Amino acid sequence: MESIDLLPQALQNEHYKQVYNTLSPDFQSQVTMQQIKELSQSFFGANDTFVMQSKIAVNGMTDYVWIDPSSSKGISAVTDQNGVIWGLQIVNLSSYPATDNDYTKQEYSLPFTGEWLTFWGGSNVLFNYHYAYETQRYAYDFIVVEEGGSYEGDPAENESFHAFGREVLAPADGIIMEVVNDVEDNAPVGTMNEQQAAGNYIIINHQGEYSILAHFKQGSISVQEGQKVKRGQTLGLAGNSGNSSEAHIHFQVSDQPSLGKGKSIRIKFKNDLDPIKGQFVEG
Repeated sequence: MESIDLLPQALQNEHYKQVYNTLSPDFQSQVTMQQIKELSQSFFGANDTFVMQSKIAVNGMTDYVWIDPSSSKGISAVTDQNGVIWGLQIVNLSSYPATDNDYTKQEYSLPFTGEWLTFWGGSNVLFNYHYAYETQRYAYDFIVVEEGGSYEGDPAENESFHAFGREVLAPADGIIMEVVNDVEDNAPVGTMNEQQAAGNYIIINHQGEYSILAHFKQGSISVQEGQKVKRGQTLGLAGNSGNSSEAHIHFQVSDQPSLGKGKSIRIKFKNDLDPIKGQFVEG
């Protein structure tokens, strides 16, 4: 295969050996060429076309997403700097048009200042892994990337990550409903705390819509339950607590004050912003 850009065409044209030879040894130990062949033959139609919709290069790895014009099929791949494929997904894409087109009544701001990367965000599972789950369908994960890296120095230290310790801001006026502030930050990039998935988090009531911001740095939250907050007010600092592998901000709006109950609502941002995976956004 001449270029990773041609991956969809290579699979569609039955160049399975070329693609398989591009997989990392670890990936080849998990999947056979025959499996890739069978999956591709059941997936591709004769007239299918795919357009690259997202390309994220972070920490020496590049994440690609291709989607067909009908948004019903998608392909994603993760490669290293040598073009070796470490991850590959070929999936039929589900959609939920009723809720995809139902936005929040309130208008929200990004919960940070400066430039952040939308690592997960959008209305399909390749743009946004949260999309498969009704309770988190329209959630976002944001990280900070500088000069192609989300960290500088020792990646085993939280302080090396650019997002760690950055201020997290209230996305709109509201009243603090719930605060958890005592969950220990994970050591990156290692075992995540799935038992306390949100880690340190805040839930804010915005006139019956509830923003949920998660994975704060332990002990950094500076607001209390029952407190009124204003849009742009500092709530705490970004951390790596909960089900998190590196420092980032998880942000969503729900119809109930709970991460595990109710439904996620697609966020209406100020200035008609609609971030998707791979986009840098400025708070």
